[in-house]
Amino acid sequence: MLGCTSYHDIVAAVKRVEIGWTWYAKSVQRSHVNSTCKLLLMTHAFEVLGCHVVGWRTDNFNFASQAAIERLGAKKDGIIRGHALRRDGTIRDTVMYSLRSGEWPEVKAQLLHSLDKPR
Repeated sequence: MLGCTSYHDIVAAVKRVEIGWTWYAKSVQRSHVNSTCKLLLMTHAFEVLGCHVVGWRTDNFNFASQAAIERLGAKKDGIIRGHALRRDGTIRDTVMYSLRSGEWPEVKAQLLHSLDKPR
C-alpha cells in the first residue's frame, strides 16, 4: 500500500470539502504520488461535485504538510489557535488552507505541467 488521502468535513450546503487524513509510505513521500492523488481529488471536487472551495488543515508544527499543501497551490487562510488535541494530549494550533473554484483552472494547469516533467 502506498498510503491514503481522502475527503472529510463535507459541507454540501456551501459546496465545500476538505482533503486530508493523508499519509504515505516513506518510499513515495516527496514523489509524484501526493500531487497526482490531490489532482484527482480536486478535479472531482471542482468539476464533478461542483465545489466552491476545497480546504486543508494541518498542525502548525507539521512543516512538511504545510509545504506539500502550498506546493498544490492552496492559499493559507490563517491559524485557529487551540483547535485540536494531538495524540500526546497537547493542544495544537491548526493552519487552514483553501483553494477556491475560480483559482482552480490555473492551479490545475500548473499541477498538470509539473506532473508532466520527467522524473
